[in-house]
Amino acid sequence: MRFTPATIAALKEIKLEPVAAMLPAGLPTGILRDVLVVYGDLAARNGGFNGVRIHGSSGRELPVSDPDAQSVLRGLRNGAPAAASFSGDLAAARALARQTPLVTIAAPDSRAALELALRLQSIGLRNTCSEEFGGYAPTSLEPIVWQPSASQHSSHYEGLAGGISFTADYTVKDGWEIIIHAC
Repeated sequence: MRFTPATIAALKEIKLEPVAAMLPAGLPTGILRDVLVVYGDLAARNGGFNGVRIHGSSGRELPVSDPDAQSVLRGLRNGAPAAASFSGDLAAARALARQTPLVTIAAPDSRAALELALRLQSIGLRNTCSEEFGGYAPTSLEPIVWQPSASQHSSHYEGLAGGISFTADYTVKDGWEIIIHAC
C-alpha cells in the first residue's frame, strides 16, 4: 500500500478541536452522553488514520506483510465500527436535542465546563496514546470522581476520569489546563 502526499496532507488537516470548542458545557446528562458518543465516533475514526499519518507519510510502498502496514490496517479496522455507527448516533443526538428544552450554558470556569473538557480530552487521548490508532468510541459517560483534598478549590481540582488520575487548573487567560496522567 502507498499513500499519496495529497492524502497525507488531507489527513493532517483534520482537527477535532473546533468541534470540541463548539460543545457547550452544562448539557443535561442524556444529551451530553449522546453528543459525546458522536464526538467519540469522530475521534475514533480520526485516530484510526494515525497509522496512515505516521507510517504512510514516507511515500514508500508498504507491503501488507510489513509491520508498519499492519499498524495502518489495525488503525483502519479500529476506526471502522465508529464509522459504521456515526450516522445513527448523530441522528439519535439530533432527535434528543430537538426534544430537550433550552439549556443554560455553564460558565467557562464551572465544574460542568471542567467535566466536559475532561471527557473530551480523555476521548482524544484514548484514541491517540501509545499508537492506539483509534477505536475508542464510548457509549456512556465515564465516571468522574473528585478527590477530597485541602488543595481543591474553584480553580484547582484533582480526581479520576474513567479511573485515570487528573489535575486541572483554571485561569481566565487559558481556561482549564488539564493533565490526565495517561500515555
